[in-house]
This record gives sequence, structure tokens and C-alpha cells, in this order.
Amino acid sequence: MGTCGGLLVITMQAILADKYGEWRAVAITESNVAASACAILASLAVGIFAAVGLGWRVALIPPVAALMLRAVRFLNEPLGEARTHEESASGEASPALPMRFWVYFGVLFLGVSVEWCVAYWGTDFLENGVGLERSTAATALSVFFVAMLTGRILGSRLARRISGAILLVVTLCVAFAGFPLFWLSAVPALSLLGLFVVGLGIGSIYPLAIAVDVAAAPGRTDTATARLGLAGGAAILTAPFVLGAFADRVGIESAYGIVVPLLLAAVLLTLVAWRMGASRTQ
Repeated sequence: MGTCGGLLVITMQAILADKYGEWRAVAITESNVAASACAILASLAVGIFAAVGLGWRVALIPPVAALMLRAVRFLNEPLGEARTHEESASGEASPALPMRFWVYFGVLFLGVSVEWCVAYWGTDFLENGVGLERSTAATALSVFFVAMLTGRILGSRLARRISGAILLVVTLCVAFAGFPLFWLSAVPALSLLGLFVVGLGIGSIYPLAIAVDVAAAPGRTDTATARLGLAGGAAILTAPFVLGAFADRVGIESAYGIVVPLLLAAVLLTLVAWRMGASRTQ
């Protein structure tokens, strides 16, 4: 499931980037809106079917049925033509991804690291750092996921009017502004407000980083999305465990401080990549 799911994400992003060109930021962000909504609905469906006595496995039937119906409906839909390697002035294909791509690669890695640090350890922090009961903390973390969905909806709308690079800087700054309130406030209401602001900013980082990074490697869509899949997977695999190992030594409250340099580094790298893009167009 993990292997096929990873291939699905990489392939989908490559197809959307090729099919919609300069509108890739809108397309990829809207696809992430749908993904977030389905993730929330899936959790609700599991709980509802289990509560009414049908068992959680029944929740797997609607998405499988929907997938089959969509497969029949869109079987003959053209996916668009994959773009070939960008050619250099000499007419030869350029095999290497540009440096600007790797800068945005770092932004994606850092953004996903922050997202999963908050998602993975948020309940523990709300319990031990803010003082909520365990069950209340687990429920309160849904504020983060609702905010991420809201952020992606807003991001998909703003991407129609604002360039992806500028919007990426803005969303990172929103997350950076909200995190101290979430992390340092001893008042639960203020901490949850900060968590919502963090989620609002974090929500659009992944789709926007994918869009601007693919744009930074014209003609290399397939390779670029595959490399970015590695960045996201590596962040999910390592960042929460690094924070957890740190928390074992200094406590979850202090360990959460590593999110601050992660966000700051992401902002700085985005500005560097933005500047590189501006220099290229001059």
C-alpha cells in the first residue's frame, strides 16, 4: 500500500504539472484540498461505521466504489503529454536538475518536517506542555488538520492571483508567526489559536513547494516529482523521530523548539530560491 500510494502521489503530481502548465500551483493545491478533505472524511467514516455496529472495515467500501466509478468515467480521458528534457543552447538535453530545484527541495523537506512534527507529537505536547487531558488533547489536535484544510482552500484561491513563489513565502511566514503562540503560551485557548495559525500556514507549503519546484526544472517533470517524493518521504521518516529522541532527553516542551529553526531555514531558502529565479529572468 505504501509503495503504490507513493507512486500514485508522484505520478499524479507529474500529470497535473504537465497538463496545467503555468496553472500547476492551482491544480496541485486543489488536489491537496481534495486529499485533506478525504483524509478527514475517512476518519469520520471509520468512527461512524464502527459506532453503528457495522465495523470499521465497511468504511473501505465507499472509496473503493468511488475509485471504480471514476475509473470507468475517466478511462479515455487523455492525461497530457509528458514534457521531454529541456534542451540547452547546443541542442543537447540537460541531464542535471538546476540548483534552484535543490533549494526548493530543501524547502519541501523542511516544510513536511514541520507538518509531521506537529501532527505526530501535537497530542503529547498539548497534554504535557499545555496541560490538557489526554482525550481532550487528542480531540483538540483536529484544530490543526481543519486549519490545514482551510489553508489549502485559501491557497488554491490565492494561487490564481499570486505567484506560487510569493505565496510560499507568505504561508511559511504565517506558520512561523503562529508557532511561538502555540509553543510558548500556557493558556490552552491561546495555544490552540496558535496551533490553528500554524496549520493555516503549513497547509499550503507542500503543494506550493511541489508546484514551484517543478517549475524550477522545466522539461524534467517526472524526475523532479520523483525526487520531491523522496524529500517528503525522508522528512516523514526522520523528523518526528528526531524530535522524539530529543524529547526523551529534554522533555517535549523544550524539544518542540527545533521547529523554530526548521521554519526559519525554510523561509530563508525560499527567499534564496526566489532571488535565484529573479536573477535568471533578468
